[in-house]
Amino acid sequence: MRDLTSDPSHFYIKGTVQTFLDAEIIHSASDIARRWYQPKHHDAGALIQRDQPWEHITYFTYSNHVVLRDPEDGLYKCWYEDLMLLPKEQRPHRVHHRARQLYAESKDGVHWHKPQLDFVVEDGHRTNIVLGSGAGGADDVHSMGVVIDPHPAHPQARFRAIFSHCHWQGNKRVSERIACAHSPDGIHWQLYDEPPRIGISGAKLDDVSVPFYDEDSRQFVQNTRHFLKGQGGYGAPWGGRHYYASDTRRRVWQSRSHDFIHWSEPILVAAVDEDDGFDEQFYGMAQSRMGMVHLATLGVLRWVDNEMDVQLLMSRDGLRWQQTNKRQPFLAPRGEGHHDAHMVSITSPPIVVDDQIRFYHGAAACHHDWWLWGPDKNLDHPEARDPENLARYSLGLVTLRKEGYCSLYANPHREGRIQTQAMISDGTQLRINGRCGSSGTIRVEIRDAEGVILEPCSKTNCDPFTGNSVGHTVTWNGNPDIPEKTWRKITFFLQEAEIFSFQFTASKSQGTWANVIHALGAPDASSQSRTDLA
Repeated sequence: MRDLTSDPSHFYIKGTVQTFLDAEIIHSASDIARRWYQPKHHDAGALIQRDQPWEHITYFTYSNHVVLRDPEDGLYKCWYEDLMLLPKEQRPHRVHHRARQLYAESKDGVHWHKPQLDFVVEDGHRTNIVLGSGAGGADDVHSMGVVIDPHPAHPQARFRAIFSHCHWQGNKRVSERIACAHSPDGIHWQLYDEPPRIGISGAKLDDVSVPFYDEDSRQFVQNTRHFLKGQGGYGAPWGGRHYYASDTRRRVWQSRSHDFIHWSEPILVAAVDEDDGFDEQFYGMAQSRMGMVHLATLGVLRWVDNEMDVQLLMSRDGLRWQQTNKRQPFLAPRGEGHHDAHMVSITSPPIVVDDQIRFYHGAAACHHDWWLWGPDKNLDHPEARDPENLARYSLGLVTLRKEGYCSLYANPHREGRIQTQAMISDGTQLRINGRCGSSGTIRVEIRDAEGVILEPCSKTNCDPFTGNSVGHTVTWNGNPDIPEKTWRKITFFLQEAEIFSFQFTASKSQGTWANVIHALGAPDASSQSRTDLA
């Protein structure tokens, strides 16, 4: 079957960042190795955790928390779930808890403040509850995903949320469905009058939904779980599942919407296969964009150990995904003694700050559900005997070099060489993200599609880069300008050095080059528009 993930349209790159997560843009390479990187833990440790009298289990996992940076006021904003276990005698069938959504904010993304608001007052305490327990007109709010709409039809809908909404009468849960809400600031929420419709099933989904906004199509995207996810039976001891095949385990489905109410029929986008373990499940997935590549942080639950780590996926179209780094974790729990001892989750989009990418992640010093199912099934584990105190979740922070997911590397003994496919860009300068060793160098040569050097951009004329920078502009005899040409091939020469990404910059919007692009029929993203929203 033809490989539909490869397409010549990928070589019209305009001014987008190009990375080496796959080999799509590489024509040839010699004496080069790919290096993968994992983010580093911030010294601050747990940023948000239970420390208020009205908080129960601060449930930082998929998809029960999200951190976004508001482009209007610059604040980091976090929504996280407060999960309240019910006494055994008050539990309806398979209902162990109630939930509401709490809010925290930060100026620097490290030191967080939980504002005392007037929506819900408990035992004389003003709280930071913003949705649920009556706040926002909602009763029980579980597994809420939040996204910022960069093009809202009115300011009251800058923030959108999708979640499981349950109604209770006394100790009885009388209804459950998916609901949506909107907010101007992330604090004051209002439910939509109309329930969402997800394909033919109406307001039905499972309880994990992580939304993302696709600027290209101006659509909301949610990566979720189908309500008929095929979890297998619940007849095994303490709620364990019987997994006979990969299609009975948790998987990731995707649905799209222009108005956040009417969603397309979910389609399967990520599922375990025969190379995954018998007990592995894809628990949830957060999607983001870097240049022309879609990235996803996938939660992988390992059922037997009852622990979760995060793998990195990449895609060229946001639908067909491939695992990276030979399925090795992008972020893993660190074991006993850490606030992320047994589980980690990344449900928030990465936030670029200066030369770093920040990943806010859920952390658990407990296991996935031994504390939840264990009390009813007499599981012999401390978490099952004391879930209120031992089910400990928090928010953590890890950082990565900007565009630093992976690099192409050459050692000091042989010069490495990377030649790209011929590409089209209207940029007339070249920025590279690279790092050199003590005696390392990176040199660049640029040719046209026929292999003719675009003078003066030869290897001989290139001023060698010898430092460590996420944004070095390449020069040839001191000149950064590259001749305009329809197609260009880049050759990178590395010695004791690595390159993470490159980007053509200093675009010209008028003149001969713009006319060439227009003649080729290449699209202009600025002409896109969206008619929206309720």
